[in-house]
Amino acid sequence: TASTSVAKVTFRMPHAMTLTAVRASVTTAPTGAILKVNIKENTSGILTTHLSIDAGEKTSTTAATPPAISDTSLADDAEIEVFVDQIGSGTAGAGLKVWLIGTRT
Repeated sequence: TASTSVAKVTFRMPHAMTLTAVRASVTTAPTGAILKVNIKENTSGILTTHLSIDAGEKTSTTAATPPAISDTSLADDAEIEVFVDQIGSGTAGAGLKVWLIGTRT
């Protein structure tokens, strides 16, 4: 089950990348409210509109509000953190997976 306020995963970029899209999915859909995800590079947010999965759905690709990327240039060895800001209000979303999609630079 997802929970909020702390980084759920932290990793370092294996190479520099131009970010073109972000995507998420869950194995258990959130109910009652959306599941909302924020992504940070070296403690700075890279999204102006967070990644979300609508209540009752398992993917961000069909979200009513798509994510907006504000930082498309991810540096080699940058620390990337994934935060869950909201988990749903009935059933919490669970089994979260997040993808950073782009081209190596």
